[in-house]
Amino acid sequence: MTYDEFFRLVRTWLTIHLPRARRLSPHTIRSYKTALNALLDYLRETQHLELNQITFEAINRSTITGFVTWLLDVKHLSASSANQRLAAIKSFLSYCAGEDPALVVIWLDVKHVRPARAVVHPPHALTMAAVEALIRAPGQHTTRGLRDTTIILLIFDAAARVQEVLDLTPADVDTTPGAARVTLTGKGRKTRTVPIMDKTGRHLDQYLSEFHPGTPEPKAHFFYTTWAGQHHQMSQDNIAYLLNKHATAARKQCPDLPERIHAHQLRHSRAMQMLRAGVPLPHIKEFLGHANIATTSIYASADNQMVREAIQKAASATPDLAPIWKGSDDLILQLAGLK
Repeated sequence: MTYDEFFRLVRTWLTIHLPRARRLSPHTIRSYKTALNALLDYLRETQHLELNQITFEAINRSTITGFVTWLLDVKHLSASSANQRLAAIKSFLSYCAGEDPALVVIWLDVKHVRPARAVVHPPHALTMAAVEALIRAPGQHTTRGLRDTTIILLIFDAAARVQEVLDLTPADVDTTPGAARVTLTGKGRKTRTVPIMDKTGRHLDQYLSEFHPGTPEPKAHFFYTTWAGQHHQMSQDNIAYLLNKHATAARKQCPDLPERIHAHQLRHSRAMQMLRAGVPLPHIKEFLGHANIATTSIYASADNQMVREAIQKAASATPDLAPIWKGSDDLILQLAGLK
C-alpha cells in the first residue's frame, strides 16, 4: 500500500467514521487525532521516515510496542495517557481492517500489544463538610451567585462530568417534585437519566426563571456566558475558575478543602457518599455512566484505604507495649531465631 492510501484511511476515519458512524464528540476525536500525530512523530524520529514514506508496512507489533515505550520514556507521558494513545491506534487499525481485508493481519498483530501497567490511584474525593462549604460559598443574593450555586450543586448531586453539565439543554432538565431528574450525554454520546434531589430541582427552577425566563428554547445552552449580547456555551475553564474562586472563600469555614479544586472531585465525592450509604456498586456504575464496573470498583478500594487509615490513626493513640527485643545481644538473636 502507498502512503496516500494510508492517509486516505486516516482522513475518512477522523472525518466520517468517528463523527458520523460512532457519533463521538469533537473532544474525543481530537484525542484520537493527537494519538495518530504522536505515532507519526515516533516513526519520523525513530525510523527517519518522511510523511510520504509512511505506509502500513511500517506498522507492526514491534513498532507499536516501541511506540508505547517511547511515549513513556521519551515523552514522559503517564501510563494512562500512553494507554489512551495505544487504544486510539488500535481503534484506527480495527477500522482499517474493516475497510481493507489486506490489513487484517496488521490489526491482529497490533491487537496483542499490551498496555503499560498503570498505577491506580484512589479518587480524590472531598469530605462532605468540604462539599457543603463549597456549595454555600457563592451565596444566592446575586444572579451570578445563584448560577454558581446551581452549577456546583448539580455537578455534585448528579455526579456528572463537567462536560455533561455544560452540554445540558432545558429539554434535558425535569424539575417535577418527587421525580426530578436530568438527562446527561456522556462519553461516546451515550445518554443516561439520573435522579436528583428535590432541593436541586428547586435550585434549577430558580435558575430557569432567572436565566431562561418565559418558555425556554429546548436546545439552548442551559448554562451560558454572555458576550457581545449573545449567549455562548460555558467552557471547562469557566467552571474551573468559579470552583477555585469559591473554594478560596469556603476554605475559611472548612480548611479541609484542598488548594486546587476540580469538578471531578465533586463526582468522586458523590460516588463515595453513595457507596457509604449502601448503594450497590452496579447501581453506582449506571449512575456514573461507567462502561465497566472495574472503573467503579476503585471507589470501594478507596473506602477500604480510608478504613485502614482510620485504624492506623486509632492505633497511634494506643500506648506502646514493652519491647520484646530487650536484653543482651545473644538473647536478642535467640529471640529472633538467629541462634
